Amino acid sequence: MNIDGLCMGCMKELYGEEKCSNCGFYVNTPQISPYLPLKSHIGDRYIIGKMMNANSEGATYMGYDSVRNSPVVVREFLPESFVTRTVDSPMLFVNTGFEALFEKYLAKFLDMWRKIARLRGLSALVPVVDIIEDNNTAYVITEYIESITLREFLLKSQTGYLNWSKAKVLFMPVLSVLSSLHGVGIIHGGINPDNLLIGRDGKLRLTGFSINEAHMEGSDLTPELFDGYTPIEQYGYNYNFGNWSDIYAFSAVIYRSLVGTVPQDAVSRSVNDQLIIPARYAEIIPIYVINALMNGLQIEPDQRTLDAETLREELSATPSNVVSSFSGSSVPAKSAPAPQPKEPQKEDSSTGKIVLITFLVILITGLLLFGGYLTYEHFRGNKADSGQTDVQEEVKTFVVEDFRYGTASQNLTYNQILNSQQKRFKITVKEEYSKDVPKDYIIAQSIEPQQVVPYGTELILTVSLGPEYVRIPDVMNYNVDNAVSTLEGAGLVVSVIEDENDGTHEADSVYQITPGAGESVEKGSTVHIHIYGKPPESETSSPFGGLVGNLPGISDILSR
Repeated sequence: MNIDGLCMGCMKELYGEEKCSNCGFYVNTPQISPYLPLKSHIGDRYIIGKMMNANSEGATYMGYDSVRNSPVVVREFLPESFVTRTVDSPMLFVNTGFEALFEKYLAKFLDMWRKIARLRGLSALVPVVDIIEDNNTAYVITEYIESITLREFLLKSQTGYLNWSKAKVLFMPVLSVLSSLHGVGIIHGGINPDNLLIGRDGKLRLTGFSINEAHMEGSDLTPELFDGYTPIEQYGYNYNFGNWSDIYAFSAVIYRSLVGTVPQDAVSRSVNDQLIIPARYAEIIPIYVINALMNGLQIEPDQRTLDAETLREELSATPSNVVSSFSGSSVPAKSAPAPQPKEPQKEDSSTGKIVLITFLVILITGLLLFGGYLTYEHFRGNKADSGQTDVQEEVKTFVVEDFRYGTASQNLTYNQILNSQQKRFKITVKEEYSKDVPKDYIIAQSIEPQQVVPYGTELILTVSLGPEYVRIPDVMNYNVDNAVSTLEGAGLVVSVIEDENDGTHEADSVYQITPGAGESVEKGSTVHIHIYGKPPESETSSPFGGLVGNLPGISDILSR
């Protein structure tokens, strides 16, 4: 293709236009310094277009792959305070005295992107196409996906926010990406609605990666911080930076998406925390989601949800005992530390009777034991006088508590119960998956509450493993019947979406899976598979794919 005929703003053909009818870019617009000149070549393959965004670590350009004849996105390592570039050359020159820092951060840049490249199979991550060292620096080439930012989407949508059922479809795959990134030592550090893209396929993808120094006060780079989304530890306060920093930012993104407003920034919250969920939203957001967000948005890291899997579990749980006063009233951000059970309710008359009966049982049991003890002491004295030494030991008893999750008196994890009760019971554990009881809490107990038992009695506790997750099998190119059978066999619900076939595609063969193959999802989740119908009888489908149709207004927004 003739490169001169391409728009450097979107890499579509110009047809002789001076202003691109697709993106509005003017043909003669120059690239500002110190960014790569328009139509520069990288690695003799990639053509550089308009600079789209930049921070103190580097710059991102629209690009074109001359081998595959397709648009791409190019990220250049360009720490402006360390380097110089002349107007007419793509070569970078490191400023005197900054050589060591440049090499250090360049190595971190390459290491981060090589790890990201190995995570190519995750659907909520833009695939890396190439990593090249050229012009005395490095470049990362990723696929170009036609999309808009989550911020743009929310602003242009009819309401400005999403309900949880639709938001969950978008955000859960991103949690899989976060978990995988953290597993290989990558902390994003800059998650916000501008770094999350919604494509025409309806998937949300995480972008905007930089080395951590680009998002930290006190580093050698000018920090890029996002008020409302950046946690307090990145503002230079004396807290540790870690995986939990991404949890705060991602929780803030979900908060913005469900409530319609940007959360109060972390520094202001540390002085006067006024973050709430207004009553009108608290009435429609599931209480376990509110609880999960408040846990993720704790100001101090040691009080915050620490990892992506825990946040996923909290966002997926449906505990029956969460405080109902959250619904229909403003919810202060510190009202739900992770995970806190509700306070005991005021006893009604029936509860009072139970307490009274329990007290009488304990009292009578104590009197009987005390009486038995006196008899035993008298018997022991008689045996001692007669030279007999075979003495029966006293049997201690106690009243069994109710350890089940959701009770008024107890909401303890298994480990808490074990630590407090192991001297009383011989405890045996059974584990079961549960959507209703959070992980590590008690589903059932083998001895009913208020029973009087001897010390050392065996107590079997059924402990929740939380919701069960399964990995989506790869059914790409399967016949639709085989694909449905395989997915249902894995415990998933299948939605088959038949798209129009122009005669160039194999009918009834799976060509797209959403969420993607290999992703971990809750058992019983719906997986959407796309197939082409038999031409010419198939119905006309939406050009935006299956999930996109479920999102409000995305067809109109992406077409603007």
